[in-house]
Amino acid sequence: MARIAAIALAVLAVGCTRFFERSSDDGAVAPAAAIAAPASTAVEAPAIVVAPFGPPAVEVPSEPLRVLVGGDLIPHRPSLAAPSSILSALTPLTPVFKQADAVVANYEAATGELSKKAFRLAYAASPAWLDALPQVGITAVTVANNHACDLGHGGVEATLQAASKSGLGVLGGDSEGDPWAPRTLVERDGKRVCAVAWTTLINAEGSCARTTRLAIATENAAGRQKVAAAIQRARSTCDATIAIIHGGIEYVPQTPAVMAVAREAAESGADAVVIHHPHVASPVVVHATKDKRQIPIFASVGNLVSNQGESWKPPMFPVLRENRRLVCVNGWTRLGVLADLAFDFKGAPKLDWSFHLVWTENEHADDRKVRIPRIVTRVLDPEKDAAIVERLTADEHGPLELFDDPCWAQRPVYTDGDRGRDARCETTLVRSPPPPSQVAAAVRPKKKKRSAPSGHEVAIDPRKRGSI
Repeated sequence: MARIAAIALAVLAVGCTRFFERSSDDGAVAPAAAIAAPASTAVEAPAIVVAPFGPPAVEVPSEPLRVLVGGDLIPHRPSLAAPSSILSALTPLTPVFKQADAVVANYEAATGELSKKAFRLAYAASPAWLDALPQVGITAVTVANNHACDLGHGGVEATLQAASKSGLGVLGGDSEGDPWAPRTLVERDGKRVCAVAWTTLINAEGSCARTTRLAIATENAAGRQKVAAAIQRARSTCDATIAIIHGGIEYVPQTPAVMAVAREAAESGADAVVIHHPHVASPVVVHATKDKRQIPIFASVGNLVSNQGESWKPPMFPVLRENRRLVCVNGWTRLGVLADLAFDFKGAPKLDWSFHLVWTENEHADDRKVRIPRIVTRVLDPEKDAAIVERLTADEHGPLELFDDPCWAQRPVYTDGDRGRDARCETTLVRSPPPPSQVAAAVRPKKKKRSAPSGHEVAIDPRKRGSI
């Protein structure tokens, strides 16, 4: 037995020696053609495959994952009630939408038939209205808003079914009772961008206001805890998360209470926050989180398509000075913000963000005799629409910072220095650990009537009016 073992070891030694023979010309290791064997038999050496060390390489998307998020789509009666009306209104934006991987808008309505005696501010549309949205490039809708219950439980269920049937992603609503679950907007090469959407208010009273089909969180501490849990849940499965909030007060700058909710979402891990409901835009605010990210908060993106402000046109003042809530002559209701978010995972993951200003044309501004006016929404051109911009900027209480923001995609370029990308419009997706002092503060019992600041907000050229 010892002799046999010795022979086997000798054969193995010869085989290994010959396998790692060095070539005479370049010194590279070359496998031998054969192992020593009896003269009458040639035995080829077995191929050796060496597995790579460490985890397999992760494929990274070659291009950023780009998401557009817009404001309210309102099926005003009769101007925008027909599916053909919303289709023609959004068609000018199709070239912009087609450049993105995902496009989200707020479906400000229930689905079904309204009674002829219905309150004039109750909004509902047919399932065909939702069918029109994918035709122009919209891929998902938020359904958690104050008008979701305008037709009760039946209207909510009809919305969820119609949106799903049309191929739209549904945010903030779920027929299975989990509306807070993160929804994937786009996924490519193993990277996923998700959204969590909810509303802070609902018009209905009674059972529909407590439905489990919609994501609802008030602006109080309990609501903010619900928001934090949902965002942290999204972080566990998504590479980037967008928080979409429906909240605020109509026709005024975004409220401090809703901004507190937005900051909570950012601190919990959201990489961008988009808010709608006020029907007028507010400037974009950048919030510095404790983990050293600079999160864009689109304080209000206003309307995407509506019949509001139908009678306004230059050279009128943007609003009625005595009553800014007189909607028919409020020019700001026709200016919307389209958030443009590009998530780049090459190298250090980052978010490049910008926005487009969109403008809604309304035939009623020139001809009130037309029963159903032609309404179209398009990208605002600062040169061709100079008269509109000039009149809007005459209102010192409006969101004038939008026109000065370097992240406005169509902002005029006056000098070579304006051509470079501003650092404001970029933020890391990497979360840094908080400093030890903040960790200690987090575990230290809080004293009553005192609270630590949640971060710092930076707005462009802030005015005294505080329009964030």
